[in-house]
Amino acid sequence: MPRTIWSGAISFGLVTVPVHVQSATDDHSIRFRQYHLADMGRVRYKKVCELEDREVAQGEISKGYEVSRDHIVPISDADLENLPLPTAKAIEIDAFVPLASVAVRGDRCSAVC
Repeated sequence: MPRTIWSGAISFGLVTVPVHVQSATDDHSIRFRQYHLADMGRVRYKKVCELEDREVAQGEISKGYEVSRDHIVPISDADLENLPLPTAKAIEIDAFVPLASVAVRGDRCSAVC
């Protein structure tokens, strides 16, 4: 059964319509892992600091904006949360389709093009 990825409401003046958005596709891709041919050991990715040439723990990693090669502005998660994003809680409607153009198959629904 599809999982709801967003829920909210659309308002048209005094009329409010509740909306639940579900993904329209299923993921059928194949996931591969990388192995060493000689002994079939799993190959993993290590996060290494370029300056210290040592592996870095996840807790030591942060985000930053590179202004120039020698000047990086650190960005924290709190900085990102405080950004006033107008699209953070909005969804854009491109078009409405007639109900007859939507095919329902079992517990799945898809648009007929």
